[in-house]
Amino acid sequence: MGNVVLGVLGTTLVLAGAVILAMSLLVPTTVERGYGQVKAAVNDVAAEVQLPAVRLGVEGGQEELDVCDGSFIEMTSYRNTVGVPAVYAAHNNCGGDIVLNWVVGTQFEVEGQPGTFEVVDVRHTAKHWETTESLIGLQGDFALQSCFYGEDRMQFVGIRPVAG
Repeated sequence: MGNVVLGVLGTTLVLAGAVILAMSLLVPTTVERGYGQVKAAVNDVAAEVQLPAVRLGVEGGQEELDVCDGSFIEMTSYRNTVGVPAVYAAHNNCGGDIVLNWVVGTQFEVEGQPGTFEVVDVRHTAKHWETTESLIGLQGDFALQSCFYGEDRMQFVGIRPVAG
């Protein structure tokens, strides 16, 4: 009896794996978007237990961003636009997805900095063919940015320390 149950369970797992593999090949954007939704839900549950934390990293550009060390890189390409705060970015699959469900009022910690920080503004832009001018007026002392899974969209969240 035990062998039959294990056989059925094994067959079910193999078939589920085959379906996921087929979907990854046939509709990768849908799979990526679904993964992003699951990951966001996990991040939300974790935030209920403990304040989320981010780590700010070095300054740089795409090369530093692609190192994917779990930190948010200060993007030098955003510095030339007046009215845009310093922008720190991380790929969604390198820890940046933590900010994708954040809304105005979300609180978190910044590793190595005292106190709590809060989202004061949220802005969505296209991932491609967008200019930094679309961020003029983004509120906050600095901003965190990451891309949505399976979409041509990015989220920028303006950040300030919580007074207190």
